[in-house]
Amino acid sequence: MNDKIPVSLQRCNSYDPDEVRDALNKVLAPLGGIQSFVKPGDRVLLKPNLLAPKPPGAAVTTHPEVVRAVALAVMEAGGEVFLGDSPAVGSLAVVLKRTGIMPVVQELGIQMVPFRTPVSVPVPEGGVSRSFLLAEEASGYDLILNLPKFKTHGMMTLTLAVKNMFGTVVGAAKPGWHLQAGDTVRFADMLLDIWSALPPGLSVMDGITAMEGNGPGSGDPLALGILMASPSALALDCVAGPVAGLPIERHPVLYQARARGLEGARSDQVQVLGEAVEDVRRVFRLPKSASRVDYRLPGWMKRSMRKSLNPFPRLNPELCTTCGACTAICPADAITLYNKPRTGGLVDKDKCISCFCCQEVCPERAIDIVPGRLLRALKKVNLA
Repeated sequence: MNDKIPVSLQRCNSYDPDEVRDALNKVLAPLGGIQSFVKPGDRVLLKPNLLAPKPPGAAVTTHPEVVRAVALAVMEAGGEVFLGDSPAVGSLAVVLKRTGIMPVVQELGIQMVPFRTPVSVPVPEGGVSRSFLLAEEASGYDLILNLPKFKTHGMMTLTLAVKNMFGTVVGAAKPGWHLQAGDTVRFADMLLDIWSALPPGLSVMDGITAMEGNGPGSGDPLALGILMASPSALALDCVAGPVAGLPIERHPVLYQARARGLEGARSDQVQVLGEAVEDVRRVFRLPKSASRVDYRLPGWMKRSMRKSLNPFPRLNPELCTTCGACTAICPADAITLYNKPRTGGLVDKDKCISCFCCQEVCPERAIDIVPGRLLRALKKVNLA
């Protein structure tokens, strides 16, 4: 008997509605089709990536045609569709309008569910934490259907299916969790705990147009041309890493998942169906911050060499408008803006935790990432 976790890959080269619907049916077919996950009368929560109010072409958020195709599939199976998230920037309604998803919501009669009310949700045995304050509005469904976007990420290198469940943390609390986690290892453990506390029963990842470079909010669109699906968000991430040409040592979520022995974190626990990984692989240009090596070092070394090993944000005065988005979200209060009309500002490296929340929300793409001195030296000899 094959007890491996299935991960299905299907080519899809455009957001033409008919092509997306056809690709969705094909990517779900090896998993038993949507009817294997949705029964008549089921209440289904769609959880897209709605990071910020950006247009669909920016590749920051899940594309509206992917949302449409999945919602229609759920409805055809007899399910009742809800859509929820807690964007990092702006209200749910504002983000849905700007991303082009609001017309889909209105056309199909999808019920919007803003994540506003934090409640304690227990973490299953084996987690690092006992519980998390997550959105009450994300609980109580027959199925959470996770709709991540295939993107790079300044702190976690890639943001995929597991990371997308961080959206169940109510918006204003997100920066605080970055500060409480403090480093990459603990933040990866936190993401894994949140995923296990509110596990999606199906994840369908939008990789038709992915993002490379300085993701998740300031990177560049990349025509990857695939949809991916799996009943396990972690197994989906396990396959997505090699699709992006990323070794396990550079992917903190998978690195920690393997260290914890979580099922779906190893390639020998996963069965790839549909397209072969080597046929769709596209080596991504990674964020400059992805060169960090701190999470693979002993604690005493990380503490003593943090400023030399870590990359840090730097405000580009030629692009910065001193709008204050970075200072508003910085969990460590590490950024001081210059007084207008001067633009830009300073980052206090003693306070900065290298979470790159500032880069995520900057509307002008004015946050550069610069490596510490030792990290620069390691990069020159290909050790980072």
